[in-house]
Amino acid sequence: MRTLRRALLGLMLAAVGTGCRSKGPDTSVRPDPNTMVPIEVESHFMGDVVIYLVRGSDRQRIGMVTALSTAEFSIPWRRLTSSEGNRLLAYPIAGRAAYASDPLVLQPGQSIKWTLESDLNRSSLAVY
Repeated sequence: MRTLRRALLGLMLAAVGTGCRSKGPDTSVRPDPNTMVPIEVESHFMGDVVIYLVRGSDRQRIGMVTALSTAEFSIPWRRLTSSEGNRLLAYPIAGRAAYASDPLVLQPGQSIKWTLESDLNRSSLAVY
């Protein structure tokens, strides 16, 4: 009986000891800044639209979506890692007011789907 108690006590101390051990250096893998982030833009808008990535006050052209069509783009992850608020901007060629998406909050490996409606103010953004 005494040896059984000692064995149980030893197992309990071993279990507690492994939980209290300090972790080694951080070995998490950092995402490759050149990993591409896919962007799908589905347009229900009646005109052609130029898509931009807006980073603070900087605007970078991504591409163009023709009327009532879908286009796929990709941008490097490094373009989305700035501390400034990143947004997508839809700029209609026909001269209507531009529409900016909500701020982009992405993790590595995610993709973006932006649906532009006939009234751009009703457009929706999804991150997968």
